[in-house]
Amino acid sequence: MKRAAHWTCESPMSSPILKPLNIFLRLAHPVRNNKNPNQLLDRHTPAPRQLLQLQEYSTIKNLHELHRLFTVSHSRSTPRNKLNTLWLYMAHLLFLENNVESRPSNPLNHNPTIVTHMLACFLDAPKKVRVRDVPIPNLAPGDILVRMEASGICGTDLEKIEGQLGPGGILGHEVSGIIEKIANDVTRYNRGDRVVAHHHVPCYKCADCSRGDFTLCNEFKKTNIDPCGFAEYFRVPEYNVARGAVIPLPPELSFEEGAMIEPTACCIRAISRAHVQETDNVLIVGLGPTGLTQIQLLRQTITGKIVGSDIIEARLKLGKKLGADETVNALTGDVPAHVRKIAAAGFDLAVVSTGNENALNQAFNSVRKGGRILLFGAPSQGASYPLNMSDLFSRQISLLSSYSCLEAELEEAIRLVSEKRLNLKSLISDRFKIRDAEKAMEFARTSKTASKTMVVA
Repeated sequence: MKRAAHWTCESPMSSPILKPLNIFLRLAHPVRNNKNPNQLLDRHTPAPRQLLQLQEYSTIKNLHELHRLFTVSHSRSTPRNKLNTLWLYMAHLLFLENNVESRPSNPLNHNPTIVTHMLACFLDAPKKVRVRDVPIPNLAPGDILVRMEASGICGTDLEKIEGQLGPGGILGHEVSGIIEKIANDVTRYNRGDRVVAHHHVPCYKCADCSRGDFTLCNEFKKTNIDPCGFAEYFRVPEYNVARGAVIPLPPELSFEEGAMIEPTACCIRAISRAHVQETDNVLIVGLGPTGLTQIQLLRQTITGKIVGSDIIEARLKLGKKLGADETVNALTGDVPAHVRKIAAAGFDLAVVSTGNENALNQAFNSVRKGGRILLFGAPSQGASYPLNMSDLFSRQISLLSSYSCLEAELEEAIRLVSEKRLNLKSLISDRFKIRDAEKAMEFARTSKTASKTMVVA
């Protein structure tokens, strides 16, 4: 184990009041001498050992914070588990007492030494996700280290795990957190800043970028955060930092809302590419988090009808709550027939917000002559769809696609959420700790009730 923290403070157990407690805990839970900083963890059975690991206490900077956390935890406890929270508090006091170095001259300077390892979630092989203890990334000139606070599970993460997007892949890109460390030459940011980080950044210089096709830039997919977004800490490389991919998160937004900024920005870019008109009628196929976000964005843009389709009832209900005029269960209802009851000629636009290529059936059969279909959900690698070319030609249907987003759209998303024009909190349904990231991925893949699943610090 390399995760134990060393604290510099005046021992809380030196108090006459707490000395009997120290003796009791030593008898009940024998611990180490002060020579081996890891023995406290090694001598315990797995459950208490996990309880005392740094992942639970790495953010506790001093005893005042410990007392505050205990007070909140104890006040929220039921009579049934108040003893548990009290035991946890006493156990951590003991943990501190056995990892301290007395400095009477400055008893309130409780700064821990540098932590060298962290938990991170990796895709070891198709369908094999594993949380590992790995070194915290070192910084090169221009880099920033961010302590992850929230990271959303994207549909593309699940597709990577299933092997649908090709072998391997970095998991997690919908991230927010607090800057933990900056390289010496970074002057634009400060330690402690709340930020959203974007994983892909264009060069802004090539032919694709000159045409405005920034997400087609050859450098775009080469850039990423290190080692991944599902990690206690991640490094934002200088290339991203220099191009504005670390964006301040306003204090009025939560970290979970911050983690929703990237997918929201992708939706903003997609709707812009679809050339939406004020009077358009729009079908949203797939009411996952992005489909539900698109409903909210469109509701502020158009006066026409918005219909959403999905196969999960919880998502259909939320879709209506967030602005859809009607929703249709694609398993039990005929979506194109429903659309044509509203507009006999068909809708102006269909947005396919799922990677399932079969959803294209709904889109093609629901748009009018001269209508538009926007592909937004990422299809599996090699996915194909039998297209009636004659119908596409004669009906003059436009087929568009939209991938990812830019820093400008991230900033626009932050503005809209700050102005309360988008409700992202309602999309977050479930939360898992980083140590349970494997369970989180499986839950997000199989749940019939989940909307957005978050991995949180």
